[in-house]
Amino acid sequence: MKIFRFIIVVLAVLFVISPLLHVVQAKSTGGPEPSLILYLPFDEGEGNIAGDASKYGNHGNLQGMKPNLPEWVDGKFGKALEFNGQNNWVEVPHKDILSVDKAVTVMAWIKAKRHTGGSTKAQWAGVVTKGNNPRSYSLYTTTDGDGALHFSSMGGSTSALQVELNKWQHVVAQHTGKSHIYYINGELAGEFDGKSALPGTKDKESVMIARSHEGSREFEGVIDEVKIWNRVLSEKEVNHHMSVGKGQVSVEPEGKLATTWSQLKRL
Repeated sequence: MKIFRFIIVVLAVLFVISPLLHVVQAKSTGGPEPSLILYLPFDEGEGNIAGDASKYGNHGNLQGMKPNLPEWVDGKFGKALEFNGQNNWVEVPHKDILSVDKAVTVMAWIKAKRHTGGSTKAQWAGVVTKGNNPRSYSLYTTTDGDGALHFSSMGGSTSALQVELNKWQHVVAQHTGKSHIYYINGELAGEFDGKSALPGTKDKESVMIARSHEGSREFEGVIDEVKIWNRVLSEKEVNHHMSVGKGQVSVEPEGKLATTWSQLKRL
């Protein structure tokens, strides 16, 4: 009788986990979504290339006069890059996929040493920037708002919440086509009018990390997990990406399997 019950349990478990394993495989091998146009995890830990984990191969080059290249350090997830706020940055060459004409979401983990930029201590310090005139998207820390975020994309605004210094902060800015939306550490940090049109492929400039095309706006501190989408993310999606690093998949199937196994053991 016990052997018969055991066989029934095993068959039931196999019946349940087959579709779940398919889901896990699909999530882990299906690749990133098409709207994720740049993802720099900064997990190499060495070398002069920052690999793009999106499907588009927009790899970045570490820039600076030796020995002043950005430094590989421990990050929020895995490794990250530390910038000196003067003469080093990461540059991603332009491709049309990096241009946006309808909406954009820019996201990163940062640990800023100051809100000002460059040796001149400019009002803004570039975290992730593309273009100048026209400008597609530029996310800065700023002295405005007692140390807030500033987002500019053919028109700018400043977040309602502040970026704390010397602490890991998850920062997000979005252009929806009608407004700018900010999140800091998963919390809505302001929504402001931003009806200016995005330039699309008129902007042929590179994407810069820890610098801007205007100059004298270099970021000092550590940056990790840079992500850019050509769409607007929901608050739920923002919080999901805040909690995971490269290669992590949803644990929902695993949780369902554990629950199912627990229930079957009581047969």
